[in-house]
Amino acid sequence: MQTTQLSDIFSDEERNALLDIYRSHESYDTEEMKKAPVCDKTMDIVEERIRQLIGTDYVYVSGNYYSHEKPFYPHTDFQKEWKESINMVIPLENNTEDKNGKLVIFDQLWEDDSKTWMMIHPVKEYAVNKALPGCPFDYRITNHTNEKMSLLFWETHLKHFPSWCWQGLSGSTYNYEENSIIIFDNKRIHCTNNFKGNKTGLTLRYKKK
Repeated sequence: MQTTQLSDIFSDEERNALLDIYRSHESYDTEEMKKAPVCDKTMDIVEERIRQLIGTDYVYVSGNYYSHEKPFYPHTDFQKEWKESINMVIPLENNTEDKNGKLVIFDQLWEDDSKTWMMIHPVKEYAVNKALPGCPFDYRITNHTNEKMSLLFWETHLKHFPSWCWQGLSGSTYNYEENSIIIFDNKRIHCTNNFKGNKTGLTLRYKKK
């Protein structure tokens, strides 16, 4: 599936209802994020809109709310048992400096089960994704450019890690626009930009029937 962002998919009323669900839930914390699972009330709000976008060829498999104040590592969300699946990222609240929060989606893919690359940091334990030492270019990623990342792209969006960490990667950024939805193949490596502030969202994963 081609990566796309669609604006004004949800109303402010629906977005605030989703935020209320998240805030009323017992969150579980990682070092980087405060997460909460998706519940039936969430799906009651979003399912009709999502069906209008993707039809009935996909079935919901997992999802979570999240809120964080630090950029998150490059990672994927794919599971091989799903065969073909997508992420749907719904930005709920963008309290970043100058509204500069962005989702960075790379052209490169990881064809195996979901991983998180720890870059220059020690390996950590995550509930779902397996953390890997090093950077994506250390592994067999698809569409490796074999080149350094564009200096402008790195300086603008990804300066929280050294430029050499991003070698072999190319991609695009998507504004963390409230009420929008960002849809992409969850084999694609993705991360957040070097934002300051806080952002809250909802990620849903669907597999093709």
